[in-house]
Amino acid sequence: MLEIVYEVEGQTRRFLLSGGDVSIGRSSENGIVLNDFSVSRRHALLSERGGVWTIEDLKSTNGVKVNGEFAPKSPLRADDVVSVGTFTLYVREQPTTKGIAAKSISDSSSTFVRSIEDFNRDYNLEATGTGAGVADLAGTLAGRRPAPEKAREKNFEILVQVARTLIEAPDVDQILSKVVDLLFDFLPAERAVVVLREDSGRLVATLARQRGRAGTEAAETFSHTIVETVVRERVAVLTSDALTDDRFEAGQSIRIQQIRSAMCVPLWNREHVIGALHVDTPLKTGTFTADDLDLLTALGNFAAVAIERARLQGRIAKEERIRERLARYHSPGVVEEIVSEGPAGVEKVRTRDVTVFFADIVGFTTAAETMAPGELSLFLETVFTFAADAIFEQGGTLDKFIGDAVMAFFGAPIPQHDHPRRAVAAAAKLIESLKAWNVERVRRGEPEVAVRVGVNTGHAVVGDIGSDRRVDYTVLGNTVNVAARLESSVAGPNEIVVGEETARRAGDAFVFEPLGEQRLKGLTKGLRAFRVVLAGEGPPARRW
Repeated sequence: MLEIVYEVEGQTRRFLLSGGDVSIGRSSENGIVLNDFSVSRRHALLSERGGVWTIEDLKSTNGVKVNGEFAPKSPLRADDVVSVGTFTLYVREQPTTKGIAAKSISDSSSTFVRSIEDFNRDYNLEATGTGAGVADLAGTLAGRRPAPEKAREKNFEILVQVARTLIEAPDVDQILSKVVDLLFDFLPAERAVVVLREDSGRLVATLARQRGRAGTEAAETFSHTIVETVVRERVAVLTSDALTDDRFEAGQSIRIQQIRSAMCVPLWNREHVIGALHVDTPLKTGTFTADDLDLLTALGNFAAVAIERARLQGRIAKEERIRERLARYHSPGVVEEIVSEGPAGVEKVRTRDVTVFFADIVGFTTAAETMAPGELSLFLETVFTFAADAIFEQGGTLDKFIGDAVMAFFGAPIPQHDHPRRAVAAAAKLIESLKAWNVERVRRGEPEVAVRVGVNTGHAVVGDIGSDRRVDYTVLGNTVNVAARLESSVAGPNEIVVGEETARRAGDAFVFEPLGEQRLKGLTKGLRAFRVVLAGEGPPARRW
């Protein structure tokens, strides 16, 4: 009669195969209970048919080995050695008079795989998700397995230090450096590599270091085979000798780097895997224990949370810088739209169809001579506020203030199919605001204020333009020059003069009076100009 001899928590146990099916697994309902994460809940089944006992793998995570070979189903004979997770089961003829100690994970050549889902269940993290509280998980890890007091203190200490890293490390580089320091402090690893997934999906060694060396190692001191498996399948892997495991026989890096005992866990935050932690000891087998893998798995979770937090803070800081810069040019609504689409549309220089707006205060130079500095500042602030409000109301981009003039454009960076109409509407609003202000000024005995406005539509170069030291988001090109000339040379007080393309495309919303062909300074050809007929000016000369 056969019996199964194995060791649990340092005690040798025997199970007599006397007939009937016997299940092997981690949960308590099994006939042979092997309470370790490397064993599935229902891992294998022992059954007897015609006097022959067989062992069948019940689709477990780590499989079943009989005499060192993976065996989905195999007959059992006396002196067979069966590997189930970290446990070695010896098949003996009963009775056995000699005590047999099972091989431990430290001298086994097996490789064990554990899913993140199993880790969550075993440490009761399913209710809170994988981003569990540091103190809760530290306490759970410290007390989960029967272990000496020093081991529990070590578990708790490393996770508390990780918590400090989460709080204190300001950027990704410092987080990675601290994580590797913690690995060497608390794990018997000789080499450590942090692998992160790029936006393209490619896995890249971001930090690699060897114990006792301040600098970094070559980026390829890890097993691509193991790392890719860990990231793809969301599992933690411990191998006591990767060189002898047929699962990794195709892994060139394992042979080249002489990777023997190794652990690799995903950098995981809830359902998101951003990379992996890989540690190993070259030329030495059986270095790591199940508790080591637990700690590394938890560290992978905390490191991923810290990295994601740092990346988020970086994105927020960058977004704030973008917002501050865009607020100089755009209304709050346009800023939100630009930020939601990312900064690329603002930073890239390109040719766009736009409408350019110039407004200038009539007689400002003369008026300024009689104003005190404080009065002059308040005067310009009032006019510029009217202009900015009118431009932002129509979703325009405030380019700059030039002395007493305002430059703006419409149709970029956010495309606007009706940007000619928007520009003319902003000009009309500016003049309307000034006329209302003039009523108060006249009541106070102050002179009226008027502006000239030029508007032109066409193609222009749009984007960040300038030197290495300073750039501005602006527009360049003939379209801009024509708008400036229409304002300075053609428009009269409180008049809006537009180019032909603007009049044609905004003709449904406004009435235009043709001014004939205009010869503008700096231009070799004449162009047709039109004056916008504002409300209250009487019957229009013609509608476009």
